[in-house]
This record gives sequence, C-alpha cells and structure tokens, in this order.
Amino acid sequence: MNKLMIILIGILVFLPGCTYAVRYDGPYTGKIIDADTGQPIEGVVILGTWYTAQFSPAGATHNFYDAEEAVTDKNGEFSISGKGVRILSNLEPMNILIFKVGYEYLDVPWVSLKKDILLKDKIKWEGDKAIIPLKKLTMEDRKKQGSPPAPPSEAPKGKIKLMVEEINKDRAERGLGPIDVGR
Repeated sequence: MNKLMIILIGILVFLPGCTYAVRYDGPYTGKIIDADTGQPIEGVVILGTWYTAQFSPAGATHNFYDAEEAVTDKNGEFSISGKGVRILSNLEPMNILIFKVGYEYLDVPWVSLKKDILLKDKIKWEGDKAIIPLKKLTMEDRKKQGSPPAPPSEAPKGKIKLMVEEINKDRAERGLGPIDVGR
C-alpha cells in the first residue's frame, strides 16, 4: 500500500508539469495578407508541427510528434485540422512556420499569436481565424533575414515537402544550395 501511495503522489507531483488533463487541439484557421496592401496572399506555405514534452530532472525534453502542411488559397486562407481531443496528453500546442518566397517568415507557437506582446497588436482575429500580415521584402532584406528555419529532420519527408520546396526556391534565388531534411 505504501508503494502505491508513493507512486500516486509522484504522479500527482510530476505529471501536471508536462500533461494537459483535457485539451482540444485545432482546428487552426487563418488568412495571410500583405502587410502593406492588405490583399490576400495565395500560395503561402504553413507548416504546423507538434512536439511531446517529457519531464526529466533537468527540465522537459521535447520530441517531434507530427507535422501537417497547408497552402493558402486565392483568398489567402488556410486550415490545419489539429489533433482533436487530448486527454492526459503530453502533446504541446502546435508551432507554426509560415513562409512564401519574397516575404518575411513567421515561426512561433500558435498560442503566441494571441499572447505575445509583439504579435498581439500585429495579428487580428475574426473569431478563431487569425489574420496574419506578412511584409514583402527586398532581396537585401531577405538576405538580412536569412532563410526560415528548416523543418524538423525527424519529420517524414511527405509531411514537410511543400515547406522544403518553398525554402529551396528562396535559397536558389539567393544563390544558396538546397536543404534536404526529413526522413
């Protein structure tokens, strides 16, 4: 009985730091617009990635879980379905990488779109749909900004294909070699 009590206390103490009791993940919807003109941008690639968090004495470790891509339509709109209902899950909320050649990129946790002090004034919301402005960049600005971060190397190539293609278009225009990531 004492061993069981110690195990239960351990679970109650350590589990909440890395586990959500109940959470609904997704859907994630948005619209990408040109920051200067306000017009929708077609063909923007959005990569959603999920990681799990495991508690350790040194802090949480994060492991790749899944990825899903979307591309904006002619209205600049996209949707990523998410992972649905999660019960006692260590799955963290989705991170997004938003990129189109010639524009700035955005690489943040989805929840930051509402909470981050620098983003909350920039990102507008229509219900649950994020309206995300991207600034068109000159070649000089693109070189200063650099390429967006590469998708997770643990991701299957089929789940990150569009983002890798878009990054490689940008790299080719800037005279750089292609990246090859994914398994």
